[in-house]
Amino acid sequence: MSETIITVNASVANIYKDPDYDAPVLTQALLGENCGFIEMRNNWIKISLEDGYEGWINRSFIVVNSKKYHGNLICDDLKAMVYANLQFTLPLREIIYGNHIYGKKTDDHFIVILPDGTKGWTKCNFRENRQKASRENLTQIAQKFIGIQYLWGGKSVQGFDCSGLVQTIFQGIGIILPRDASDQSAFFFKSKIGPEEVQPGDLHFFGKDNISHVAIASGREKFIHSQGWVKEESFQAANPIYNGNLKSIFLHSVSISKTLD
Repeated sequence: MSETIITVNASVANIYKDPDYDAPVLTQALLGENCGFIEMRNNWIKISLEDGYEGWINRSFIVVNSKKYHGNLICDDLKAMVYANLQFTLPLREIIYGNHIYGKKTDDHFIVILPDGTKGWTKCNFRENRQKASRENLTQIAQKFIGIQYLWGGKSVQGFDCSGLVQTIFQGIGIILPRDASDQSAFFFKSKIGPEEVQPGDLHFFGKDNISHVAIASGREKFIHSQGWVKEESFQAANPIYNGNLKSIFLHSVSISKTLD
């Protein structure tokens, strides 16, 4: 019997704790992501995502197939549009940063085929590969997202929670981190470092009793994180972007060097 593959067919889809729109949102999945099938209840399917997270997605956001969708292009714009005509006047589907789409370039645009087989045209800026795994690229990706709103369970340009932001930044260079801040800390458990060792791209963790927040270092005691919105702040009290509340619950920092090797 062939394997059942669930492929996300919308630019971003919420993944719920239970098969109900009123249930808490656990995380999100992006267009072109291939997920494993677990079970089905009415119009809902429980899936396993590429990062190991499990949750429920409504069938309207997916296609069900026996083979994986191979998106050879990665959207590098925050947002773009796929059109139903070459005149680019009939919008077909919004696409966002990190979406995987199958297509090829022709002239000054791309011809694409979406997971459900729909053909379209777009002038989105695409990449064929993940960006090089480097500290510079990590911080450049993080800077792209400054100003985007906070969203519980969010991991897309439509809204990020703190760990969703970090996971998305690292996915941009081909590194798959766990979804939650506490698990991200555990992932780097053997790489804890002191303040004087921190380099851009390293991670800071915060919390009172348990880890509840994560940020990515951006240099000179500054960091980028999602709290209200994605912003750059500082550990230095003299800096206008100082965040004393976070500094008071700072727990530890970790080096990401080994993931870049």
